[in-house]
Order: sequence, then structure tokens, then C-alpha cells
Amino acid sequence: IHMHFFLVPNLLAMGMLTTTPRMLSTTPLANAPRWARASSNALFRTSMARMQSTAAATESTPASFEELPTANIFDKYELIKTEEVAERGLVAKLYKHKATGAEVLSVDADDENKVFSCNFRTLPKDNTGVPHILEHSVLCGSRRYPVKEPFVEMLKGSLKTFLNAMTAPDKTMYPVASQNKQDFFNLASVYLDACLFPRILDPVQGPQILKQEGWHYEVADAGEPLKYKGVVFNEMKGVYSSPDQLHYRALKSALFRGHPIYSIDSGGDPRAIPSLTYEAFSNFHKTSYHPANARLFVYGKEDELPVEQRLALLEQWLGEFGAPDFDADEQIPIQPLVDAPYEVEES
Repeated sequence: IHMHFFLVPNLLAMGMLTTTPRMLSTTPLANAPRWARASSNALFRTSMARMQSTAAATESTPASFEELPTANIFDKYELIKTEEVAERGLVAKLYKHKATGAEVLSVDADDENKVFSCNFRTLPKDNTGVPHILEHSVLCGSRRYPVKEPFVEMLKGSLKTFLNAMTAPDKTMYPVASQNKQDFFNLASVYLDACLFPRILDPVQGPQILKQEGWHYEVADAGEPLKYKGVVFNEMKGVYSSPDQLHYRALKSALFRGHPIYSIDSGGDPRAIPSLTYEAFSNFHKTSYHPANARLFVYGKEDELPVEQRLALLEQWLGEFGAPDFDADEQIPIQPLVDAPYEVEES
């Protein structure tokens, strides 16, 4: 690869995904035939029952928005500001969770869709791909839903209009949407539990999940050399075999040369992924996935999804955390400007 260019970092970094989002259908089931909607709803009830049958939830765990305790819920949050977006018919309210510092953006809109997203600032420090591997791994079961793949269970039977997860150079996002309120409650609950209490924190199951989703040794025959395998390792091998992807990554690294975040591949370099240890993997989750590092988003009709119910749902998980014991306000430095073009050559 031989390139001549000026350094214009923000054009490349802003909004760029490091990994390809999981490709899922987002066709609203509200427009599907009634038999299809009924079948899907029944299947999702079966899937949720299967997940919760082994869950650690107690009988007092709310099973719907209407069962959530909303009394004094506004005492747990501070309203930072309110803005109206008249041209879109939206009213946005930014809250801060007092105990943890988590930020919550609640948006009222005249829309049948109800949307939720867990978003975390995940700043990589090396090319082991830990943000990307975590994106896969937290969806491998959690405290309340200790099944192998709750993500797949939701795919098979929910009334979702959107369900995905994606890793960017500096953040990881877990968005869900549904037009059915109970279905939305289920989806948001599974994602909250997956992000904040995943099975990867278990000292026995965690290393196994890292081997499955990240990397492990594999040998087909005793006389053959060991090979590296793993879901993300194999995915990134494919990415790094693409000339276009190699060009993009070389260009990004050159534009942000020396930058502590954007010069790194958060998706993972196959040459570096096998150096990721379980200790580094679990520690990255404990800091990056703490509510203090979260930006939570809830969207829907105000009369159907009142803000007190939105905040009460989040409190079911945020209420188990306190203030972080680490610096949760790490800043991304601005890349210094250069005053002359420079040349980069890679082979």
C-alpha cells in the first residue's frame, strides 16, 4: 500500500464502525400477517420461559413495566436538561443516575416503535480486539438468563423491529426496538442483564467463553501444528484478508499515528488477538461496562411508555451499583494538526 495524503482524522473516525454489525432483519412484524405475529409472539414466550426457567430471578422480580416500583423513582435521578426538537416532534430529557453517574437520554416521540440502547465508551489500549470480543461474549448468557445464547433465542421468537450489537473505534452499542410494550420490556431486560451481569465474569465459565468467542488452540491431528481458532479471531482473519479492509486500516492508522485510541484496531488484529488474557478481558468489562461509563437511551410514546417506567426499568440494574473505584471520565485526546503532507508506505 502506497499513499500520499493530508491528515484529516475526524473525517475517518466519526461514526465509523470497526466491525460489521450483526446482519438481522428489521422488518416490523406489525405489518406482517396476523398468523405470523401470533406465531412469533408464542415462540418468544416459549423462548423467554426457557431462559427464565433457569434464571436466578426471584418471585419479586418485575415481569412487566406495570409491575415496576415507580414510587420516588425521580429521587434517584437528576434531570440535567430538556430540549424540544420541533422539526422532528421530539422532546428529549437528559438524566444522570445519582448513585453511579450513568447518563440516560429519554426521548418522547409519536412513534409506535419503542427503542432502547446500552452504549458504553470502550477505549482500546492494544490490538487484541477486547471491545469486539466483549461485544460477542456478553451475549453468551447472563445472571438472570444463564443460557448459552439468549441473543439467538430473541432472534428466533421476539417481535423485534430491530435487534443488534456493534463495535466502533471508541464505543460499543446494544440497540433493540419493538412495537409491543411487553416484548420491549423483555428485550431491554435481557440486554441490560447481558451487559451488566454477563457470565463472562464467572471464573469458570468466563475463560471458556473467551476461548469460544475470542481465541483458542486447536489441532486436528497429533502430527499437525497447533492452530488458532475462535469466532472473532476467524472473523478478523477474513477482514485482514480483504485488500479494501487492509487499505482502510493502514490509512486510519497512518492518519492517527501515535493516537492512543484511533491508531488502534478495536476490532482486533489476528496477530495480536492470541495475546489477550482472561484477566485483561474481565478487567476491561469491569471498567468499561460499569454504569458510570454508560450512556443509556430510551425512546417511545410518552403516554404508552411514561418516563417513570423507563427510569424504573433501568433502576432494576443500576441500583446494584455505586460510584466507580476508577477514573470513569477518561478523555479522548484531539489529534494534533500537521502543517504539511507526509508519505506512508506499507508492504
